This record gives sequence, C-alpha cells and structure tokens, in this order.
Amino acid sequence: MDLEGIARKLYPNIDVAKKKIIEELEFYKGKDFELKEEIADAIIEEVNKSIKSSEYNRHLLSFPVTGLKAGEAGLGSRGKGDHIIHEKILELSNLNYFEDARIAKNVVVSVDGIHSRLAYFPYLAGFHATRAAIRDIMVKGANPLGVIVDIHLSDDSDLGMLLDFEGGVLTVTDYLGIPILAGSTLRIGGDLVIGERISGGIGAVGLIDEKSSYLSKENVEENDFIVMTEGNGGGTIATTAIYNGFYDVITETLSLSDLGTCKIIREDDIVKRIHSATDVTNGGIRATAYELPEGLGIQLNAEVYLSLINKKVYEMLLALNIDPLGLSIDSIAIFTKEPDYVISRLKERGIRAEIVGRVVKSRSHKLVDETGKVLEMKFRESPYTPVKKVIGNRTSYSEELIRERLNEALKFVKEKKENVLKTLKVS
Repeated sequence: MDLEGIARKLYPNIDVAKKKIIEELEFYKGKDFELKEEIADAIIEEVNKSIKSSEYNRHLLSFPVTGLKAGEAGLGSRGKGDHIIHEKILELSNLNYFEDARIAKNVVVSVDGIHSRLAYFPYLAGFHATRAAIRDIMVKGANPLGVIVDIHLSDDSDLGMLLDFEGGVLTVTDYLGIPILAGSTLRIGGDLVIGERISGGIGAVGLIDEKSSYLSKENVEENDFIVMTEGNGGGTIATTAIYNGFYDVITETLSLSDLGTCKIIREDDIVKRIHSATDVTNGGIRATAYELPEGLGIQLNAEVYLSLINKKVYEMLLALNIDPLGLSIDSIAIFTKEPDYVISRLKERGIRAEIVGRVVKSRSHKLVDETGKVLEMKFRESPYTPVKKVIGNRTSYSEELIRERLNEALKFVKEKKENVLKTLKVS
C-alpha cells in the first residue's frame, strides 16, 4: 500500500487522508502501532511541501500528464498496447528496432524484471528473472560473464524473501559458473510503501568473442526458416500454474534447456548458418512476429508450433482456454536458411526442435498461418490468471489516442532533457 499515494490522491483533504493512512498502518502493523499518528502527519507534511516544490519548479519536477493509465494502456501486458508504448521509448532513446539485448564494443547487456505475480514466491521470481536475462544475451550469441541484481522489498516484507530471491538467482548463476557482479537492495518507496510485495529485476552482461556473431533481429531475411525448440515455460507459465491450481506444472518450468540451446547455437559450425535468434516470450509468437524488421512477417505452422510446447504446459493452457500463440512459452526461435542442419545438431544434444514457419514479406499482417489466415497480436497477451481474464483484452483507449498522447509527452521530455543538458553543471 502506497501511503504517499493516498496522501496525494486525497490532497488537500488532510483529515480524510490522515484517517485513511492510519487505517492502512493499523491493517499491516496492528492497532497498537505507536507511531501511526506521527507517521501520518509526517507523510502529509512531506506531500504538502513536495507539491509546492513542484509548483515552484514545474518544468523540472513535473512530468507530462497524458491522462493514460498504465494498466488501461496495456503497459507490461505484452500486447499491442505495450508495443506502442515501447515504440515511443525506442524513439526517445534513439533506437530503431526491438531487440532482446543490445551490444556496444562486443559487450551485450540485457535486463529483465521479475514477474509481478511471483512477488510472494521469491525463489521462483529470482530464478526466472535471472534465467530470462541471461537467455536474452545468450540468444544474441554472447557468452555470459555475470549478472546484476536489483531487488526492492516493501516495508513489511520478511527478510527471508530477500534471501530466497537470492537463492533463485544463484541457482542459475551457479549452474553456469558465473558470478553476481553487482547488486542493489532497497525498499519500495522507502518508508512509504507498506505490505509485503517485492519488486526488482536482473541484468545480465556477456561478451561476443571472435568465434561468435551478434544475432540481431535486423539480420532476419525473407525466406528464412524458423526452427523452434521445445518450450517448457518460465515465469508466466509458473504464474499461470500457481494461480489456476495446476501445481504439478510449476516444476516443469524449472528447466535451463533454453540456455543449453543458446550454448549450442554459438558453436562455430552452427552460428555461421544462423541469421538471428530470439526467445518466444513476451506476448508469444504473435509478438515475435511484430518485432521483426519492417516489411517482414511470419507464416506459421501452428500445428507444429503447438506440438513443441511442453505436454503438461499445453494441456494446462487448453484446460484453461488460454491462447498458446499469445503467451510466453520460453522456446528459442532460430532464423536460418539451413534448418535441417540446425535441427540435426540440436537433436544430437537431446534438444527437441522443428521448423515452425518461415519469414515472408508482409505489408500489413505480421503473422499468418499456412492457409493465409491472419493471426493478429491482440491488445494484451493471452489472459492467464483469473484477474487477467476479468480485465480481458479490451481497453477504453484507441491506438490513435495512445500514440497522440505519448507523442505530446515525448516532446515535453525531449525539451526537458535538452534544457537540462544546456545548464548541466559538471564541476
């Protein structure tokens, strides 16, 4: 619970704000919590002064108000809404295409946040975020050097959650024989967010050596075949299993076969036959198609694609009526003109893989099946928890409205950045 958020929401109605803050403090810390009155007064005082500070230095301390709420706009929901938002982030950052991990001077870096719904299951949160971050650099052809850990606890989180999270991280790094290079441990909102939820992310750092190549999505070509490996699921599938009661599926996700695949495709005889590789995660194959270079799309053999999803995972998705094409399955997708060779080399190592489609020219539709049926990316990824199913794939915002409001915000932020750069003190 964000106590500062309560004060800001109810400001300037100080009496109502104080009462609500005290109620929340009593809920989490008990009715006999001695500091509740003083903390409530201090929060209100801080909010009052910070609001006045924003009015005094509006250009620096205020942000562009779009009127778009993050959830309603699809942020983090790995569908069309989320991609529109990320297009604007790319524009602001002077980056021109979607990528798993980017490269500078042969150093490849990625970052993955923990799955929000794994906050009460720290080990799984740490394991899957670490696996995902390392996979993002390895699938680009990098040899992993280590990880960076960032974890935030709420004020009432048990410290055991911190250690459990770290245990999940270390399970993956120990398996690969790489270290934790740096870390940050903080509380969400300092003293002002009570409750037990954790948040954070993992960064991964790797190196492209002389034997490997950077397998950028920009390298994908028309008529490339798409070889995909078996997907056992990761954080999203574990979350689906936990909150829908398919408890035997959770352990299916405790697999590092995807990292094994990434190691194999770095080998000399294979990497020279590959144009690109990516993981089938955020938003599933629907989103993977959307992130290909402009003018290219995917013609998918859906039957083969579905056959490569872990049997228990697939049966769960069917039972829950969840669209497998719009969900993270944690497979590796490899783009190549020599699919038979790649498949045979993977199968020699016990990795199940098949051709699931090919890259085709696409003027409008990024994903079609073999009959030409359009398989569009939806506004959000396939709803996979009871709450997500209630929210569904609808929104009150049009795509045009989201783009328009974000363009206005982008202009404000660019001007702020340039103004600060002009007056920046460096000594």
